[in-house]
Amino acid sequence: MPSPQRVVIVGAGARGNKVFANLIATMQTGFELAAVVEPDAERREAFCQAYGIPAERAFAHVDAFLAAPRCGDIAFICTPDPVHFTLCKAVSEKGYDVLLEKPIATSLADTLALLAVERACHNRIIVAHVLRYAPFFQAVRRLARSGDYGPILHVDLREHVGHWHFAHSYVRGNWRRAGDSAPIILTKSSHDLDLLAWIVGKPPTWVSSYGSLLYFNTAHAPEGATDRCVDCPHQDTCLYSATRFYVNESPQWPFHVVSPVHDSMADRRKSIETGPYGRCVYRNDNDVCDHQVVALEFADGVLATFGLHAHTADNTRKITVLLEKAEIEGDLRQQRLTISHFTGEKDVLRIEEVPLGPPTDSHGGGDLQLLLMLYEHLTEGKHRELITSLESSVTSHVLAFLAEDSRVANGGRLRVPEVAELIDPANAPPAGRTGSTP
Repeated sequence: MPSPQRVVIVGAGARGNKVFANLIATMQTGFELAAVVEPDAERREAFCQAYGIPAERAFAHVDAFLAAPRCGDIAFICTPDPVHFTLCKAVSEKGYDVLLEKPIATSLADTLALLAVERACHNRIIVAHVLRYAPFFQAVRRLARSGDYGPILHVDLREHVGHWHFAHSYVRGNWRRAGDSAPIILTKSSHDLDLLAWIVGKPPTWVSSYGSLLYFNTAHAPEGATDRCVDCPHQDTCLYSATRFYVNESPQWPFHVVSPVHDSMADRRKSIETGPYGRCVYRNDNDVCDHQVVALEFADGVLATFGLHAHTADNTRKITVLLEKAEIEGDLRQQRLTISHFTGEKDVLRIEEVPLGPPTDSHGGGDLQLLLMLYEHLTEGKHRELITSLESSVTSHVLAFLAEDSRVANGGRLRVPEVAELIDPANAPPAGRTGSTP
């Protein structure tokens, strides 16, 4: 077996610590933890104690890390979204390979600029589009692209965010304001747009989108609601009461996010008295959509639709693929996938259950599979067709930025340019070519 790949965790928060570092420490992934970059002193110290990182390889700032002797092979960038581009660029220029949490960047210009950075630095930038690695979605793609059921005609993907998850992350959390991060169609659903392009396997040509902040606003606040749950008369009955939701004994995400270092009930209570997770979901400063739909057209007329839905009972993704001879339907969280074979008879179908193992994480096993396949890719060159390289991941971000432009313009239909055209307008297609403006 090749030597372990030494990992530098940049950002010891929920993804860097609770997901990637924990998997590396507890599973045979081929990676080993070598260093950490984390500005919060308590969080940095806790990380070092948990994973045995020596003080000389624990950095408060990325500049100190980059100035130190090389101490790893690959950097996992798990920081807040607005600094993804600058950190990835700086780490790449020091010769590190990179696993970059999505979004790649919070502007299209920076997203495209990283392609030039990778070419200049001769490193490998991999985007953590973990759903591509989930056995569920790998099975969907394999079946849809097999040719056994004829060509793909339409794909419908729905992201059921979950009412509680949306309130936590997109009303109270770090992704609640587009100006502080990016539109939700990028920060949350670039995963999904990536999946659609990956499953269909044809160039996208047109996109349009509608959506709004329909519910989590002052119009739906109960009478007498206050700015904070701790002194609100509705805190014992409100579906989104922070005092009911966060002050419990669960050590799991998202509860520990409120007080991530010590995470006692007293710490959680104190945090919701002053921090963002104790604010009323109806009287907050959030502005990202709580429902949005995207319509896509691909080459050869294949259509796809995507729906982002906050008001759902479960936190899952559901997909339907319509083909010439069958319909594929599934639910990620339930690990349920079926093929309904057409028989040529009215109301008669042959329904086949596709066997799937139980998921090992909240992304249907994608987090662990990403690490396993990434290690084999870095050390043996495997999985070239699957790996979520920067180049293969950029399309999802182009679609997200265009979808948001369409939504703001009340659903205008926009042509999807090729990435080469965006980098150099001289590469624009001639008039009349598929995808050009009529």
